[in-house]
Amino acid sequence: MSVIQTLPWLYKFVESCAMRSNESTYAIQSREICAPLMKYFPKVNIEVIHYELLCHGLFEPKEWPKIETTINDMEVKGIWRIVDMEYQRLQKLWKGPVVSIFIFPIRTIPGNLKETLPNKSGVAYKNSLFLFLSPSLSVEEIMALLAHEYNHVCRLDYLGVSSSQATLLDSIILEGLGEYAVKELYGEKWLAPWTNLYSLENALIMWNKHFIPSLNIKGVSNHQVYLYGDVRRDLPEWIGYYLGFQIVDTYLKKHGPFKHQEIYRLTSEELVEGSFFRYVSSDSN
Repeated sequence: MSVIQTLPWLYKFVESCAMRSNESTYAIQSREICAPLMKYFPKVNIEVIHYELLCHGLFEPKEWPKIETTINDMEVKGIWRIVDMEYQRLQKLWKGPVVSIFIFPIRTIPGNLKETLPNKSGVAYKNSLFLFLSPSLSVEEIMALLAHEYNHVCRLDYLGVSSSQATLLDSIILEGLGEYAVKELYGEKWLAPWTNLYSLENALIMWNKHFIPSLNIKGVSNHQVYLYGDVRRDLPEWIGYYLGFQIVDTYLKKHGPFKHQEIYRLTSEELVEGSFFRYVSSDSN
């Protein structure tokens, strides 16, 4: 396992769309892109796989007329080769698990007029990860996304818990470790914008008010509002991601450095207790 050759799937998708009669492009995408994934996820039905991929950034089926150009550009740029080489390096560096990596073009059609579309996205599972990419990305951007997502796999492998059993604290630290890996490997230039959205002092207020009482909430599906923010709950945008990175970053400024494979083996509680966001109120600092 490593980087799975998804190019033939993508070219077959385009070919099938061009030759279709009454079949929808959604059905073709399900058959040509999602059906081959069934052997990697035998306990998940194809509808769930398709929905998950679309939610995380897979191109929309109706984009098929321009997808051939996109995948040609991705192939010329050598994106599959770039990811494979960097994965091999990271796997040795972190002594991490072997995974299957799937690469697809990212969605370019917005769901609504106000939506700002990213040019890269990813999602990690216990034994696999998906990268949704644009051919316009630099090599460094591709490697940074891969490192963030593969670090998730390493952390999940250490935790040994299912997504339904992971706590909010686990999810926050997962994101923090993933982005800290980007900083350590490639430098601050390639960090996500959310790493510097707030001041530590203002974030500490949010941590005490909203997060400390909720850290034991289980189930990744219940963590999204805390990670991404929700104005209805007075949670600013990307606050959980920001907190995760700052917990890891401030911990390492106090207690680092560590060898590459050691940091993700610390418990979530250890990282919090040794960081700026230890379990105390802002009045006690």
